[in-house]
Amino acid sequence: MRKKKVVETIGAFLGSDSEFEGRLSFQGTIRIDGRYKGSISVDGTLIVGPSGRLNADINASNMVISGEVTGNMTAKTNIEVHASGKVYGNLVAPTVTIHTGAVFHGHCHSGKKREESQDSQPRIHTVIREAPSDETSKEDDEVIKSA
Repeated sequence: MRKKKVVETIGAFLGSDSEFEGRLSFQGTIRIDGRYKGSISVDGTLIVGPSGRLNADINASNMVISGEVTGNMTAKTNIEVHASGKVYGNLVAPTVTIHTGAVFHGHCHSGKKREESQDSQPRIHTVIREAPSDETSKEDDEVIKSA
């Protein structure tokens, strides 16, 4: 039995020679191969092509990154960064895939949100580190000994 292939049509396209700045809000699928600066809100899929260069905070259902994005990205379903992709910012999505060869500098939060419960109280960790012996002064020795 053959699997049916789901094909999404691209509703908007910014070509590699285009440059846009502002606020973009869209439903469906959009592909950006040009330059964009601002904010993006997509109820659907955002595709950043290999020549795409975005400096934006992005909210979308799904994201596929093959170009360069600087900014924070939040997705309802998934974020996928292809090998040619470069991401400089934070990623938040239930599923995040970063392919080998991709560049990622930022923080990533993926998976289900942690349920609030009594066991999820913040934990405090204390780290005590001794100074190397050659850096400890006589005053420090006295404080350590008297403690």
